Amino acid sequence: MTQRDERALRRQLERYTLRFNDAFWRFWDEQVAPVLPAAPVIVDVGPGPGLFLRDLSERLPDATLHGVDANEAMVENARAIDYAGPVPSLVLANVESSPLPYDDGSVDLLTMAAVLHGFDDPFSFLREQAARVLKPDGRMLLFDWFRQPMREYVERRLIEPGEPEETRYERALEQFRVHNKYTLDDWRWVFAESGMRIEAETSEPHPFARVWLLRPE
Repeated sequence: MTQRDERALRRQLERYTLRFNDAFWRFWDEQVAPVLPAAPVIVDVGPGPGLFLRDLSERLPDATLHGVDANEAMVENARAIDYAGPVPSLVLANVESSPLPYDDGSVDLLTMAAVLHGFDDPFSFLREQAARVLKPDGRMLLFDWFRQPMREYVERRLIEPGEPEETRYERALEQFRVHNKYTLDDWRWVFAESGMRIEAETSEPHPFARVWLLRPE
């Protein structure tokens, strides 16, 4: 594992509960769980170290879980952790440059957390990949960043865990450029242009992020 991979893995492990907190799971229970079948097929795109899949495994004992990630270190960590329920099938692949490795109309829920903002072409992924693998009544659960004032973003990042003190400021500036790509209106336009309808949304889990439940139109 490279030092860069090690740092990225540590950040995701330490920040997991900042994203998937009580507010997130409340949204899940109120908006997502009611639309899932008893034994859903769920694909997590960019599962990182696998903690979200681990929690889904505990909550959904009859689910079939999959994860696909472009980072080998993340996939290795996800394969090594303990799962209380179904063990996910994990694939090492870059879905920006290759198709999602799942059959057409086979997925009940496609999830992505803090991944889509990094894609050069989110339209093609949503319109051609997500819509292809989802069942006719399938949904997509998207957690992603939206644009913030620079001062608010940097000051919050300076007090969050997951980065050594000596590199925290530099990292905050670096991530500001990455995380502040889209406004909320930009995201809504991306969804509309990609044939995705917003069924529910919230910003409660994280002040700089939005969680959307989407459905192909």
